[in-house]
Amino acid sequence: MTIEQIKEKTLYGDYTLLGQVMGINAPAAKMRFFRGDEIAKKALLKIIANREALIKEFQNRTNKAI
Repeated sequence: MTIEQIKEKTLYGDYTLLGQVMGINAPAAKMRFFRGDEIAKKALLKIIANREALIKEFQNRTNKAI
């Protein structure tokens, strides 16, 4: 996935979480990602995937309850 494709999937708070994961502040984490840092890219992809999976899991539970 390219940086632009990942950027399109990011939501508010993703860079904050990336910074926490990497042990740095959010702006520094965001800049590392945009500079092509592989660790930042892998971590952000995992953040996005986990967020999407969590949303899907709970939407499925809510739909089954109705």
